[in-house]
Amino acid sequence: MANELLTRALEECRARRFENERVQQSRMAHATQLCPEIALLDEQRREGILSGLRLAIEGIRPEGIEEQTIAINKKIASLLIRHGLDKDYLEPVYQCADCQDTGYLGQVPKALCECVTRRYHELLSGEQDTPDSPSFENFDLNVFPKFVLDQQGTTQQMLMGVLKKHCERFAQEVPEGKLTLLLYGPSGLGKTYLLRAIARRVRARGIQALTFNANDLLNHIREAYFARDEQVDQPYYDVPLLLIDDLGTEPLWENITLEQLFALLEHRIQHSLPTVISTNLSLDNLTARYTRRIASRLLDKRNSLVLQFMGQDIRLHQADH
Repeated sequence: MANELLTRALEECRARRFENERVQQSRMAHATQLCPEIALLDEQRREGILSGLRLAIEGIRPEGIEEQTIAINKKIASLLIRHGLDKDYLEPVYQCADCQDTGYLGQVPKALCECVTRRYHELLSGEQDTPDSPSFENFDLNVFPKFVLDQQGTTQQMLMGVLKKHCERFAQEVPEGKLTLLLYGPSGLGKTYLLRAIARRVRARGIQALTFNANDLLNHIREAYFARDEQVDQPYYDVPLLLIDDLGTEPLWENITLEQLFALLEHRIQHSLPTVISTNLSLDNLTARYTRRIASRLLDKRNSLVLQFMGQDIRLHQADH
């Protein structure tokens, strides 16, 4: 499944390349219609470059080809401006300047360009940032009731303001700061929203972040485990920020789920890669379900920030109002 999505990301890259070529051809047709001399100059430039290549193949160093090409380029640019077009109007069109829409960087060995990795992650997690995606800027404290939580008079709305600040600070500190952020508490209290707001802020800072529902993530990892395909595992293990939503909703499949989850968390901690996890489970139930070995990785005070969400389900609160 994951390899199919990577193939799809690369195919989208190739489709962009074909579209870029179509746009470039369309621009050339438009420019030469306005100024036929441009077509003649373009042909001269092409012939000069081909002639230089033929000489180089024969072991003869071509003379004057580079200077001739530069002179033709300047003349074409001048003609474009004279006819109301930008001087770079006929330059190659790329959506990604780094890989020129090939999807790869370097020669041998080639490495995947970040544009492909980013699209692969979007396909893998089913998440793509839009103006309507959860964000700290759009986080509205007014949707939370002023339900009193303790004897000190702390309200749910006040608590959410504090939790939002902790999450925003974590997002700003990635990849420094705590290695694990655990958001826990009953459903309907804003954990998923803040988790996705963290992902959006981190991506806006130019850092790759991959968000998964726990069930989907562990299904991917189990598929990779049985396929013995390490390349499939890599995105979850080594992405700069991994976010796992709704841990505890996935079925426990014998010992495989526990072993794979432990391996994932241990790898990320050992390599100083931060992870955000949300769960509806209490800390006691989290320990009972996933064993002390896994819980210790999530609750280690040296590496973890643990935030408890409390109060009334805001969906029920909004329905009552």
